[in-house]
Amino acid sequence: MIGTLLTLIVCGSLFILSQAWWRSYLNPVSLGILAWMPALVMLNWPPYFLSPIYIYLNRPVSQYIYIAMAMGFLSFWAGCALVKTLSPTGAFQLSEARRMDINPVVATGLFSLGLAVFLYSYTSSGLADFANLDAQQVAESRLNLHLGLLSFVTILMDIVAIAMFARFLRTGRWAYLLPPTIAIMCYAATLQKSPVAWLAIAYGVVAFLHPRESYRMLLGTLPRRLLVVGFAITLVAGFFAMNQARGLGETQMTGASGPAMEQIYIYSGASAIMNLSVTVDGYLPSEPKLYGAYIGRPILWHVVDRDLFKATRYFGGVNTGTYLLYGWADFRWLGFVITPLLTGAVVMIFLRFAFAGSLLGMVFGAIAIRAVAISAATDVIFDPLTPIILIIAVVACTAMRLTMPRQAAIQVQRGTLSLQQRQRRAPYP
Repeated sequence: MIGTLLTLIVCGSLFILSQAWWRSYLNPVSLGILAWMPALVMLNWPPYFLSPIYIYLNRPVSQYIYIAMAMGFLSFWAGCALVKTLSPTGAFQLSEARRMDINPVVATGLFSLGLAVFLYSYTSSGLADFANLDAQQVAESRLNLHLGLLSFVTILMDIVAIAMFARFLRTGRWAYLLPPTIAIMCYAATLQKSPVAWLAIAYGVVAFLHPRESYRMLLGTLPRRLLVVGFAITLVAGFFAMNQARGLGETQMTGASGPAMEQIYIYSGASAIMNLSVTVDGYLPSEPKLYGAYIGRPILWHVVDRDLFKATRYFGGVNTGTYLLYGWADFRWLGFVITPLLTGAVVMIFLRFAFAGSLLGMVFGAIAIRAVAISAATDVIFDPLTPIILIIAVVACTAMRLTMPRQAAIQVQRGTLSLQQRQRRAPYP
């Protein structure tokens, strides 16, 4: 109890300090504290692991891991502060000239293309019959979802879903919620939590970048507030349902009070911190230092043997070790300074694009906040998939912008400017 209370006090104090540095809903330092707090709290209530897969996690948390996390936190904050200090005044304020650079016809075509590829992979994988499959068959069917390079086309569905959610907020037309809803439902059907969480985070970022519109469309009335709360509850319940469909939690692996508490402990990130702890403590071996290869992984992934990048090879079960693990794999203790510093800098650069108000900037911002939100589990900024998403986003956003009729673009720009002139800038983006 004392450990939990102390953890909450420290996290609360750091949160207040981070908001004093930059008062914003999208402050990555504040969001990082909130993202890590559940895992840090759960470390004070570790269940006894019964399964041989996790038996090594019954060791106490290394005292060195708290030093490592403190170094990582301060370095991440320093990276964020460096970019913010070097940026022009007003770079992290909501743009008054937000462009509605979305051609609905082109957007619908891109979404349909991504959806078609998704439906082909889903129907051919055999996962559609998951209710009649055992856990092993479900795992094999999920692997069959991947179609090589063709699978990247489904990212178009993500980009357009984000665009249409932004258009929904700006226009108030509920019909634009259809693509975002379809995208969420499609990924939920694959029983993969990561893409569902990615889209939910992206929608949240778009909402925070449109504070007035979001309040009007999502929180303006009691029924709408209940709808938002219902969506959040459904999302969390859906994660547990997906785990159950995949056979996770059927066999209790710990002495926790129940499967739900066991999953909360594991998916809070506490197990990932424990994985990092036993690695730093030397209980589990580490691969030789790679001297920055993980930072260059987005490029090296395509030109070197991928077996080189196996920082998690000695972990059992949940093979994550927080994003700090990759700093350790690159530079050992120095990695707890270098990797978080670079991560913080890149996150703030992405957020600067987001505050500019374009659709492409919103995608950058969504990736930045996703990197912070799941940093207690894994790395996003230097993941090989991230530049692929950005490249596809550039292509899709360019197509939707350049094909927009000139007269419509002029009218939209005038309308946006007129709206911004009538409304006062939100003081707390």
